[in-house]
Amino acid sequence: MTQKKKTIIQVLGPTGVGKSTVAVELAKKIRGEIISADSMQVYKEFDIGTAKISKEERQAIPHYLIDIYSDCAQFNASIFLRESYTVSEEIIQRDHIPVVCGGTALYLKCMMEGIFPESGEKRVSREKLNRIADTRGLEYMWNRLHKIDPRYAQKVGKNDKVRIVRALEIYYNNGAPPSEIFAQTQTPFHDYTFIRIGLNMDRPMLYQAIEKRVDRMIEQGLLEEVARLREKYPSDCPPFKSVGYKEMIMFMERKISLQKAIELIKQHSRNFAKRQLSWFRQEKNIHWFHPRELAKIEIFIMSQI
Repeated sequence: MTQKKKTIIQVLGPTGVGKSTVAVELAKKIRGEIISADSMQVYKEFDIGTAKISKEERQAIPHYLIDIYSDCAQFNASIFLRESYTVSEEIIQRDHIPVVCGGTALYLKCMMEGIFPESGEKRVSREKLNRIADTRGLEYMWNRLHKIDPRYAQKVGKNDKVRIVRALEIYYNNGAPPSEIFAQTQTPFHDYTFIRIGLNMDRPMLYQAIEKRVDRMIEQGLLEEVARLREKYPSDCPPFKSVGYKEMIMFMERKISLQKAIELIKQHSRNFAKRQLSWFRQEKNIHWFHPRELAKIEIFIMSQI
């Protein structure tokens, strides 16, 4: 008996580009079921600010890893990897295809490359390293990384604060250079074939789409959602730190005007999209399309399956 071929499709790209719409249309064509790779959409009731796809927009396509937390428990890449693998196996058993949709780049990457067995003991916190980076500068931090792990430092841009800090965090908490730690990584998806579909458009068009989406969020009642959720959940609930929620909280605390809060949501969303694209540009095997090129995307996928 021949073993069933395991294929998984990732639909990725910057915030506001239209990933959910494309994923739903693809799923309808290829017997797909959708797994969300969004670190904030796991939280119930945090709907408008996370641009959560509505039940109507899902068009009866099964969606997973949305609305799975009813409290403020921390969701992370390890949990995502475990849960997404379990769901993917179930989808494959139904002779359907998992379609992973989202912009949390680390989640998408760890599916293919795995997560290393990190020590549970935290000798140095990421927050402390970020403070050192802000005080001493990124060049100082990169030079420190270069002394520890020259090979990995050469792969990391000197201005890539996130990766520099993360690499130093790994070293100080695990006692080994990042490149050695990464060599121990494992992924349960090792026997899957990944088809990576990247969505992008001209930068002015993307920024315009982002700004229109923010305006829709305001019209849909983002401010009212934040006010209601603040009554129910503690201030350290993870989604409150994300774009959309944190700016509205600043307004509610009378630190800025409502108009300024909206402007900041748009600005921070644009900045986030820029960081996402910078990350994805360093990734391999991503096939890029405009989100309106559904026919081309479908033809490409069918040629790969």
